[in-house]
Amino acid sequence: MAKEILEQLFDSPVKVKLLKLFLRNPEVSFGLREIVKKTRADKISCRRQISKLEEIKFIKSKFKSGRKIYSLNSGFVFYNELKTLVLKSSPTSKNKILSRLKNVGRIKLALLSGIFLELENSRADLLIVGDGIKNKKLAGFLKDLESEVGKEINYVVLTTADFKYRYNMFDRFIRDILEKPHEKLINRLKL
Repeated sequence: MAKEILEQLFDSPVKVKLLKLFLRNPEVSFGLREIVKKTRADKISCRRQISKLEEIKFIKSKFKSGRKIYSLNSGFVFYNELKTLVLKSSPTSKNKILSRLKNVGRIKLALLSGIFLELENSRADLLIVGDGIKNKKLAGFLKDLESEVGKEINYVVLTTADFKYRYNMFDRFIRDILEKPHEKLINRLKL
């Protein structure tokens, strides 16, 4: 029985995104359309993987207002172990974030915190400081990142001038981010 469950759990990248989505949002129920949007996977793959996760009782479904919604089954046999495994693993590759950030604009500072360092109650998960930020590319980057992480990312984007002004004025928000645990991906401001 356990072998079949493990084989069902890790057989597809879409399934890994689904595991992250449900484990990072244990109290939330999702419709298929919302799952497709959040995972950025195609509808057929999502439906197939959801069906497999339902078979092993990782997720449960019910009808609400005429549509089927899915939620995490906290009574799943390996719930605690899987939660520890998935949530302790890195949400996404830092190299991947770096390479995608370079297409967004002239980035001077990029800090990771919060979900990327397994910190609760962080002011922001991602701080981006730069100029010439392309909003469309930034939006696409964030949607892709959220689909890999499995949770909405709390982010802040500032121009270099705004950041320097707030930094020099001892802005509480900026100080909180810099004083709490974080990881600098890009640091051209020499902080």
